[in-house]
Amino acid sequence: MKPLAAALVLPLHGGLGEGLVPLRQLRDLRAARSGLWLGEGWSVRSLGAWGWLVGCNFDRDGNVLVDPLAGAPALADRSAVAHWLVRHTWGAWFAVLVDPRSESVAILRDPSGLLPLYRRIDAGRCLLATAPALFAQAGIAMSVSWPHVQQFLQDPERRQRATCLAGVDELSPGVLYPLERRAHEVAIWQPALHVPASGDITLAVAAQRVRDCARMVMRAWSGHFGQVVVAASGGVDSSLVCAALAVEGRPFACATVSTRDPSGDETAYVAPLAARLDVSWRAAQYEIAAVDPGAASFAHSARPVGKMFVGELRRQLGEACAAVGAARVFDGNGGDNVFCFLHSAAPFLDAWRALGPSRQLAEVFVDLCRLTGADAPTLVRAILRQWWRRQRSARRAPNLGLLAGPGETAPSLPLTDWEAQVPMTATGARAHLRLIEAAQHHVHGLDDPLRFSPLFSQPLVETCLGIPTWVWCQGGINRAPARAAFAAELPAAITGRVAKAGPDTVMRAVFARDRVRLRAMLHDGLLAGQGLLDLAAIDAALALDPQADDDRIYRLLDLVEAEAWARSWS
Repeated sequence: MKPLAAALVLPLHGGLGEGLVPLRQLRDLRAARSGLWLGEGWSVRSLGAWGWLVGCNFDRDGNVLVDPLAGAPALADRSAVAHWLVRHTWGAWFAVLVDPRSESVAILRDPSGLLPLYRRIDAGRCLLATAPALFAQAGIAMSVSWPHVQQFLQDPERRQRATCLAGVDELSPGVLYPLERRAHEVAIWQPALHVPASGDITLAVAAQRVRDCARMVMRAWSGHFGQVVVAASGGVDSSLVCAALAVEGRPFACATVSTRDPSGDETAYVAPLAARLDVSWRAAQYEIAAVDPGAASFAHSARPVGKMFVGELRRQLGEACAAVGAARVFDGNGGDNVFCFLHSAAPFLDAWRALGPSRQLAEVFVDLCRLTGADAPTLVRAILRQWWRRQRSARRAPNLGLLAGPGETAPSLPLTDWEAQVPMTATGARAHLRLIEAAQHHVHGLDDPLRFSPLFSQPLVETCLGIPTWVWCQGGINRAPARAAFAAELPAAITGRVAKAGPDTVMRAVFARDRVRLRAMLHDGLLAGQGLLDLAAIDAALALDPQADDDRIYRLLDLVEAEAWARSWS
């Protein structure tokens, strides 16, 4: 199954007239007034008089929809069509919606964000593409926006509508964008509709909901992709993906990529997982010699979001796919976020609001003490601080580490502001939504040729938002419903696991090996040429012991990744 690549051009303030004509070549995008180019293996689905849908679209039982509006009542207008698609279907898609009377056009991106859509305005036309590299391949000049790079480096965790490319922004998921003059965007997907109003959901009920939804989601996606490999880390999230596929009887294999030292070796967890589920598995190790600091993990992407080890990880996972003839790698990315891995007092305030003074509230307090490791007085103080903070809108302090200063940043809105749609009193639910938004840089969609993150699917996100935040920490352990959902299928060592290793030693080994090259890249590179870096602070970071417990090592490597990304566009 090929990754989805699509590009289209629409008149900015007029009707489609002749419709959305097929573009034979991507380069036709430069001169066309309207039209759609689709990569190999994909086709458009008709919405009748209402327009077209591009991507993967399922009904709420996980069945592929040939007609996305099948079963819909008479729909009054374009907004009604958008609401129907969001409420009754899901997947990874975008829709071009047309008003049959005026022929005016609007764009709707599905709420999951699993199919990106980037926009560029050019000479009265709206150009859209699933990857900004498609603009460049069409012959459109692209350049880095340094004020947006500055902004990204100061707040790399929050995905913004603006990209780090001049004149290119990203359309927000779940939002309808009309193209006519003086029209305003409309949020179609409303997270507040999925946040529970009461607390009458038990852990058993929550676990069953997660189980049923995860099975449906994996059944749908594996039906689309066929044979897959799961990037099994031995943690709860990727193991849940494996268990759901196994229960559904879907073909898959496991692969794990480990460090050579025990700190990042997950084979002791993946081996019993594969044995329990009776699937094959492959173990590989990071080859540090293959990690090239000069090669951006995601060259020609919208933002420098990669990590230096990711290129080697993708190489190893690609080999695992080839070994079994798999079409894609499923990962557990976004699982911590969707499964509400909160480590704060916020769930207590949600419980207080829903339950009032009660024995159940006291049990929530004890659970949070166990989860956070705080004693009772410490947790009480944390609850009071959390209560005070909820009266104000939280602002994230900029990360100025190794930067020359705040500099010139460009104004931008967050890609999604779901937290603002939920009442301030729903402290834990707002924190859960912030968690989900924080994963947006790290999930892989239908546009990725190798990896896919099924846990970010719309039905699963909605199901998990519908579980009270304090239920997620019941028993004093994080992600409790997700652990319980497939406890019968998974080894107890996995369902009870609360910590997981990572490729830290790979990063530190590259730091130790390539100090001279890293210094040259940063001192003589594009970021320094724009005055973004504090070169003295860079040198101090380069002098650190590679084993030092110092975040400057990772910050420096992120700046090197940003430099490599910028060079990919130069």
